[in-house]
Amino acid sequence: MEQYVYSQPVLEWMTVCTEFCKQLEQCEGTERAEFVEVMRVCLPMLYLKTSLLKKADDLPGFTEDHVTEDDYEYIRRCVATVMAEGDDYLDAFVEDFKYSEEPVLRTVSEDLADVYQAVRNAVETFREGHEEAMQVAVGEAIDSFETYWGGRLLSALRAIHDVRFTI
Repeated sequence: MEQYVYSQPVLEWMTVCTEFCKQLEQCEGTERAEFVEVMRVCLPMLYLKTSLLKKADDLPGFTEDHVTEDDYEYIRRCVATVMAEGDDYLDAFVEDFKYSEEPVLRTVSEDLADVYQAVRNAVETFREGHEEAMQVAVGEAIDSFETYWGGRLLSALRAIHDVRFTI
């Protein structure tokens, strides 16, 4: 177990996770162009590093949620303010689209807050330093990446790309 949580892929992933969280936590007052450029680098790196992780043996248990509703809302509001009119986008790659002929209105701010919540929970578990919990946190992050926040990350990245090159 110790070898897994301190392996190069996991430590590189955790480094990118920490930087992503820092960028979102400090985005208040940032110019949109600067924020977009940072996310255009950070999001693909986070996607790649998470994709390269291999799950270790499952351990029983779960990790605590460290991100509160207030934390989530702070990140969402800061990103929405920075993105301004570039926050909203239409998404056809969501479950709700199956039942509608129109794309669904989404926001970059909510997508990034969702990614932040999953990633920040893992970062905080690593900060506590309990190796079994760290291994569980990586497994949970991989599972939720595959089923939820990986898609949100990609949707946000596509919207950020559009903002960069069209607005």
